[in-house]
Amino acid sequence: MKNILEFLFKRKMSYKKFNDYLYNLKTSLKTDGIFKNDEVIRVSCVQREIKVTNSFLEYIERMREFVEEAAENKSDIVVFPEYNFFDLFGLIPGFIKLNNFLNKKAKNVNGQSGGGGGEGLLRYIFKSISKEYQLAYETAMVDFAKRYNIFIYTGSYIINENGNLYNGGAIISKEGKILGRQKKIHLTDFEENIGLKRDEELKVFDIGISRMSFPVCMDATYYETFKMASQKGAEVVILPIANMEEYNFWRAIRGIWPRVQESYVFGAKASLNGWLAGIHFTGKAGIFAPIDMTENEDGIISISPYYEGDFLITADLDIKKLYDAREKAEYFGDVNEEFEKDYYNKVYKNFRRQE
Repeated sequence: MKNILEFLFKRKMSYKKFNDYLYNLKTSLKTDGIFKNDEVIRVSCVQREIKVTNSFLEYIERMREFVEEAAENKSDIVVFPEYNFFDLFGLIPGFIKLNNFLNKKAKNVNGQSGGGGGEGLLRYIFKSISKEYQLAYETAMVDFAKRYNIFIYTGSYIINENGNLYNGGAIISKEGKILGRQKKIHLTDFEENIGLKRDEELKVFDIGISRMSFPVCMDATYYETFKMASQKGAEVVILPIANMEEYNFWRAIRGIWPRVQESYVFGAKASLNGWLAGIHFTGKAGIFAPIDMTENEDGIISISPYYEGDFLITADLDIKKLYDAREKAEYFGDVNEEFEKDYYNKVYKNFRRQE
């Protein structure tokens, strides 16, 4: 059955139709971003609802609209959420009706998520879609980055590498070059159960406008991730999420917000929401800074108004002010030398702090 699904995805993501779409795409908007220096950058984060479709071109057009909106806002980079390919499960014959049934079954009278039972279905599909989707999606995002002259973080999808499956994404330059990929380091129980592999290295990319790191969702639950990013020179940490749970403020705050406060970096979070196969995804897109850098001293620069639906939030990040805040912070840079002397190298491979 897997081979049938792979054949089906390859046919539905036909390169002829896809290339015709890109060739015939008419866009006049092109921006260099609003800022021309390395001190202030403009970031746009996507919050979007899963909309299951049986058309790859319809799906990719939705992604392009977010890129275009970010370019209209004169953003330097646009950020997409975790598991950004879920809409394309609709390419499977009969899935849309099955999905509607499972979603309806999973909702109780209060609209909350029930058991759903969708994990088995998702587990079955992941490997089949991975190669064709990654190739087609990255091709589209490379085109959009060049077309709109904007950096794009793709959000995460399934990376098929040497027979292993990972949850990760790519950073693409405004010239349309894939600068690298970051795979998820800390997996959820669900991801372990479906056989995904974890990465052991957190990378930092110098993309000219800033040094950035791109961990994935659950990685923000652990303080080590952001501390490593900061110690390796990151100024901005980009985080795609797709939380498989009902929205709760206190659960939501366990991730990127405290990590930003601990590590004195900017944090930018993109979020996927909606229902898929009886599983409810929620979460707000947000852009964060250390509390003493924010107007209300709450650590929030910008955040979406609701945890479901489509939003694009945009904010300016002043890198110089970040360094000024680090210098004034009483405890920034403090370390427990005895504990940390070999801890990170034992737990994570290839950790080297910036000298």
